[in-house]
Amino acid sequence: MTSHPIAVLGENLVDLLVSPDASVNAVIGGGPLNVARTIGRLGGDAHFVSGVSADAFGAFVREALEDSAVHLLLPRALNQATTLAIVELNPEGPRYHFHLSDTAAFTIDAHETTAALAAMPDLSAIYFGTLGLLVEPMASLGEALVMSALAHTIVVIDPNCRPSAVRDHDEYRARVARLSSRADVVKVSSEDLDYLHPELSVMDGAREILSHGAACVIVTDGPAPVTALTADIQVCVAVAPTEVVDTVGAGDALVGGFLTWWTGHDLTRRELNDESTLEAAITAAIAISRITCQRSGAQPPRRDEVLELEGWRWL
Repeated sequence: MTSHPIAVLGENLVDLLVSPDASVNAVIGGGPLNVARTIGRLGGDAHFVSGVSADAFGAFVREALEDSAVHLLLPRALNQATTLAIVELNPEGPRYHFHLSDTAAFTIDAHETTAALAAMPDLSAIYFGTLGLLVEPMASLGEALVMSALAHTIVVIDPNCRPSAVRDHDEYRARVARLSSRADVVKVSSEDLDYLHPELSVMDGAREILSHGAACVIVTDGPAPVTALTADIQVCVAVAPTEVVDTVGAGDALVGGFLTWWTGHDLTRRELNDESTLEAAITAAIAISRITCQRSGAQPPRRDEVLELEGWRWL
């Protein structure tokens, strides 16, 4: 497969899963980390842009990146601690508490990062998502990198909203709107749209994002069809019934699959308005997400596992 470098900007973290009996299980994660691992496992050229700690959790993150063939753009180990998400597992659903301040993931040097990305003029795509949109200095640097991305670079924004981590709702919405003005694709769930535009229906919320300048909005809604909208077309792709083990990383795997497929076919912003091409890309991405849902934890499939799947034989 021809190399198509993809930069994935955002956090790596450890989820501390706290059960009702007070037992704790540590699992590495973070939406952007999962996206990068999906791309790398599928054979894509993923470059992860995130600070990684020198602590024990940071070592686990590095091992996971290496196992998934992901390049760490900023390899220097940082003294700051690994970012943590405390996840209370309750019958009524998980509750999240984040430890974000002065943690490694967001402590990236602007000059070093900009120089490293500038050294890749053939960068096919840049992804920016989740907590990276919230925490400085990554939030402002990520916005600047997105807004200055070369015209041929596909930009994907994934808010993956975490309301409990948002301090200023209006400023957060404003940043998503600004990023959308340069985005080729904005991926949102129905829950994201309920948070970003509570006054609007899901589809009207997606159209609001289009109005800010995004070329395409991809909307997921659990097992319901995935809908992709542009100014000119709307595509709905059904999700086949899936025996779900858990849904951790499902949306991230979909984005990683979409980016790998789109860049692997040398496609541009222009083809987002081609209905058959967009449908094929969404269909292929759903296949990656479904496999991830059939496994415990965010474990996207590897290239050799999908070669016989419709939409992935080109690999």
